[in-house]
Amino acid sequence: MVIRFFVCVSFILNTICCFGQINVDKMRAEYATAVKDKKLCEANLKILKSGANTATEKGYLAAYEILWAKHMGNPFSKLGQFKKGKKLLESVIIKYPDNIDLRFIRWSVQTHAPSFLNYSKDRLRDKEFLVHNLYKLPNLDGKRIIYTYLKEANSYLKGAHVFTEAELTELSK
Repeated sequence: MVIRFFVCVSFILNTICCFGQINVDKMRAEYATAVKDKKLCEANLKILKSGANTATEKGYLAAYEILWAKHMGNPFSKLGQFKKGKKLLESVIIKYPDNIDLRFIRWSVQTHAPSFLNYSKDRLRDKEFLVHNLYKLPNLDGKRIIYTYLKEANSYLKGAHVFTEAELTELSK
């Protein structure tokens, strides 16, 4: 009887803990697609808003907040939405400057942000950080997703922002 009670309590606690968890791998994998898919962006933003707790989850919340601006019509609303996501992203990076996902998100946002937003000062620093630290990401799928994103970005990067063959080799480790 006592064992059954503890098994039930354990099951309930595990269910409560797991129910609110965010699948970071899913958020990471769908990040690039959400730029063009309004419904996907909205669905992931809703999930993140309801339960982002870790630094990485908050980073993806900021990323999806920024992506959501692309799906808005009014330019003033777009700008406000972008600033909201940027503020959250920068605040999380200040607390967790060595978080690989956060630096990847900022690099990707700054790479794609229009120049009039004046949000590009950390691109080269984040690029260098990613080259020297991506191997430390414990999640192999996460590493693969970020590496693929960075490698494919080379097709539209220019100058010092292009990843050299040596940097791509380092990133692939």
